[in-house]
Formats: sequence, C-alpha cells, structure tokens
Amino acid sequence: MNSIPQLSDEFFRIARERYSDDAFWLGEDEAAVRRQFSTANDYFRTGRAWAETAEGCRLAGFFNPEQRINDEAVAYFGFWENSGDNDTILNAQRDLFARFERWAAEQGAERIYGPINFNTYGPYRLRLADEQGGMPGPVFAGEPYNPLSYGEQLQALGYDIHYRYYTRINNNLPALAQQMEKPLARALQQLQGEFIVSRLDGDTWMNNLPELYPLIDRMFRQNFAYSPISEAQFVAACGEPFARKLCPQSSVLVRHKSGAIAGFFLCYPDYSPLQVLSSVCGSSVKAADISYDQHAALLPEPRLALAKTGAIHPDYRQAGLFTLMSMQLTCWAAPHYQRVAAALVREDNPSLRYAHNGEEVRVYGLFTKQLARAAAQEG
Repeated sequence: MNSIPQLSDEFFRIARERYSDDAFWLGEDEAAVRRQFSTANDYFRTGRAWAETAEGCRLAGFFNPEQRINDEAVAYFGFWENSGDNDTILNAQRDLFARFERWAAEQGAERIYGPINFNTYGPYRLRLADEQGGMPGPVFAGEPYNPLSYGEQLQALGYDIHYRYYTRINNNLPALAQQMEKPLARALQQLQGEFIVSRLDGDTWMNNLPELYPLIDRMFRQNFAYSPISEAQFVAACGEPFARKLCPQSSVLVRHKSGAIAGFFLCYPDYSPLQVLSSVCGSSVKAADISYDQHAALLPEPRLALAKTGAIHPDYRQAGLFTLMSMQLTCWAAPHYQRVAAALVREDNPSLRYAHNGEEVRVYGLFTKQLARAAAQEG
C-alpha cells in the first residue's frame, strides 16, 4: 500500500472558517474524510495522494498510474478550499498549487483535472455563476458548493474549463407529468413482456448491491474520467447512507424478463431547505445524517425532485429505456413534488433534454491544465 498523507487539524479548520457565516453550507464530515485518507481506503493499493496546507488554503492531489484520459496520464486535485480572497492567501495558494503540480509531474502525470476528490464516485466539479450571474443559496446533497470566486482563481492559475455541467429545474412538474402520461402509456405497452418497471427504494438498492457493483462498472466505464473502484469502495460510496436518501416514490428500477437489472433512475428530494430550517431552529442537520424516512416530510412546498442518476445496461441501450424511465419518474414524482430537476448533466449529454424547458439553470465546471505547459511557464 502506498504512503498516505496525514491530514492536519488546520486542513479542516480552513473550510470551517471559509463557511463560518454561511447557513447553506452542508458541512464537512471530518471523520469520513480522515477514513478516506487511511489504510481503510484501498484506493492506496495502487493510487497515490498528496495533501498540504498553506496560509489560509488547503489542497489534495491524486494520481492513479492505471488511469489515463485521452491517452494521457492524469492527476486530480480535490478538497480545495481557502479561508479568504486576500492577496496573502491567494499568493500562498499559488505556491500551494505549484507544489502540487510538481508532485503530479513527478508521478508521471501529463495533465490535471479537478476538482475531483479521489475519483468521480466522490464529490467533483466546481459551482459556477448561473446564467443570471449569481449563485442560488441552498445546495442539494451531492451538488458542488463553493464561493463564486473559486472559478476565477483557478483560471488565474492557468486552468481552463474542460466540461460544463448543468442542473435544469422545471417549476411546473404537474403540467410536465400530464404531458408525459400518454407517451408513457404507449412506451409501457410496447415493452410489456420484455421489461418490468417498478419503484426503487433504499432496501431494494441495498439488497441488490452485489449485482449492482459489476453492473454499474459496465454502465459507467465509458464516462469521462471514470475509474473502476473495488467492491469495498463501492459499498462505502453507494451503501446505506446513500440508499436512505433515495425517494422510494419516484425512483425507477427496470428489470429484463430474465430478472436481470436493465436500468435504473435515482431520484432524491431536494433536502437543501433543511439547512434553512436548521438555521432558523438553531439545530443543524448534517448531510451525512439525512434520510428520506426522517426528513422528507419536513420539507416545505414547493418541493423539488432531483432526477440525478440514470443508467442503462449496455445490452439494452437500444430499447428506449432511458426515455421510459424519465417519463415514469416524472409521473411518479408529480403527486409528491411541485418541481423537478435534471441534476448535474454534462453539456454534451443527450439526457440534458429531460428538463430542456427548465426555468432555472445552475452551472458547474470541471477544470484542466496541461502540465507540460505549466512547467514551461514556471521555467
């Protein structure tokens, strides 16, 4: 197992200081992050990590010698935060990124992508200004959250946006569901006898984890920056804390007539209003503790359904299942929510059409930098 950087108390203090007056920040689970940077994480069997702090800023780096993107060896940066935007901190941050880039080059990396915390199973991407130039306040679980200045700071360090991602929100879910009722009925009729469509709850997800682990690898292996993970890492990322947040009323599971899982579409309530309620009531709700059973009923209207992760078994990608699941999720969600969002969809993904008529758009970015160019500039 490769050596593992030890995270200082300062590493966590920096984030707490940055968001000390921010009621919308979901917080950071220090114990969970420390477990990631420990022998309990078998990422370190092949992967390497680097982590440092400087005056008011922190940064981690990751390199997996087995990971290549577009035939380039790559490193990731993640867990990036600073406690302010003054010149002293920004100068320290520039030096910190330079040290990381030297480390990445020493590992053999040719290009950097980020923010990515270990891999794309974990948090990644950066929140950017929305199309109106601002940033909405509350953040849903799994959504990047950071000061708007971070994007500009990365560009000043020589990083460019590689991909943009979008969350598009439709504010009239009942009307959208009504539009889909007849097309959904036709699609279900056409696929009758071949596929079985059912609701997907947390218990069903957990009971099928052994089947889902190899299946999800097949479903997502062609995704940008995807890297396989061990079954233990999969359970840590997609196990019980993940499953208990699912909406059991609107998440969709499709099985082939053989019984094999053909696809799924996961839906979550937008739990972000809990942060507002917590600030008013004076008691915080940690993101790691949120569950549908305990918290969904507390959410005020209008409630937002997040259509977040849809996947189809490669053998059934020509069967029209994604469209079917999108319509079914919408119709199942309509009695329980007033709004729906296609969440965190890459700009070139056809599924962005799912909420093409959304009235609200949130924007995110994944950044990149070529190390050879960086080294030449520094020299």
